[in-house]
Amino acid sequence: MVPPDSYADEPWRDRCLANYIVRGKEPFNAEARTDTLVDSFVTPTELHFRRNHGPIPRLDDQEWSMAVEVCVDAAAPVRRCSRVVRKCDLARLPQFEVVAVLECAGNRRDGLKAIKPVDGVTWGAGTASNARWAGCRLRDLLAAAGVPTDLCDPFYAAPRHVEFAAYGDAVEDEHYASSIPLEWVMNPRNMVLVATAMNGAPLLRDHGFPARIVAPGIIGARWVKWLKRIRVQDRESDSFYQKRDYKILPPEAGRANCAGFWPRFPALMELNVQSAICRPAADECLQVGRPYLAKGYALTGAGRAVDRVEVSLDDGETWALADVCAMHEGAAAAAGGERNWAARDWSWVLWSFRIDSVPQGCAIACRAWDSGGNTQPTSAIWNYRGVMNNAVFRVSPPTVASGAAPASRL
Repeated sequence: MVPPDSYADEPWRDRCLANYIVRGKEPFNAEARTDTLVDSFVTPTELHFRRNHGPIPRLDDQEWSMAVEVCVDAAAPVRRCSRVVRKCDLARLPQFEVVAVLECAGNRRDGLKAIKPVDGVTWGAGTASNARWAGCRLRDLLAAAGVPTDLCDPFYAAPRHVEFAAYGDAVEDEHYASSIPLEWVMNPRNMVLVATAMNGAPLLRDHGFPARIVAPGIIGARWVKWLKRIRVQDRESDSFYQKRDYKILPPEAGRANCAGFWPRFPALMELNVQSAICRPAADECLQVGRPYLAKGYALTGAGRAVDRVEVSLDDGETWALADVCAMHEGAAAAAGGERNWAARDWSWVLWSFRIDSVPQGCAIACRAWDSGGNTQPTSAIWNYRGVMNNAVFRVSPPTVASGAAPASRL
């Protein structure tokens, strides 16, 4: 829990408030203005959304350390062990960089709140950002602690989990903690990092300085910041944020009766397929009969690829393909234009769609499809925590006669 005056040392110098829509000051929570997100494939750090569950801990880069523990049944092939890891130990391991999208599970919660009240910060579509993350693979760190790298090893006969715990206080629990399956971490195709850098610079305090988990393809709630402990164990985390948060409860579950539903449903892991319209904004005025270039982002989880993005100008009656900018384009061109569908995709895609002539009463919608055949539902399905809203994104900007509004964005 959070003691009084815990927010006195917040990193306000690192927060350019003009770039954000601030949703809460204590703890500090702010989403990006979506029209800025489509200017760069890699989101600049100063535009990347900020999500916190408590005050930002003050940690010293040189003094920082974390515990790496293996705590499983005594009969397992790996003995219980514990070691202290410092920044220099992470630097000695092979270093990797991955461009990956980080999305809060509550992204677009405002769409569910419009149906009826939800429990959580009221986010729009600005809690998704794409960044370059760098550090060592968690797989290599755990292998150094004695965890087998061969997924056929008897050690994996029973389910294992990796729990991450953070320094600092949290609002809903003693501290922030969460976990993901060990097999996902140890799969060499999955780039789970203990990251120390973002966009070519050391992590900011808001983003987890000095070290955090980066788990591409998985919801942001599992990307634990300010690492204090990493533990391999026989069960998932007992933390509030694992057991009583970040789950999709059925529509009949609400504030009065949710206690009976939490243990019945799994903790969220994979991102779902998602897209959003960033331009035009809901209040941007378009000129009837003039051209306009609509833009947005799309993403999906677990290493799947965004297959296509479609745009509708008649609120979903008909659809047309948007142009998509993705990480794989250069490699595809070098290989003769054919996409490697076996490759893992961790970043988002940016899309654009040229409207040749803006119609009167323009109703724009977008939806994405991924390589697993998943697409976005036509309408939102309400849940108490307001998470994973990936309904077809719609915007109906005001329109005026040609010449009566500012120039179109092209």
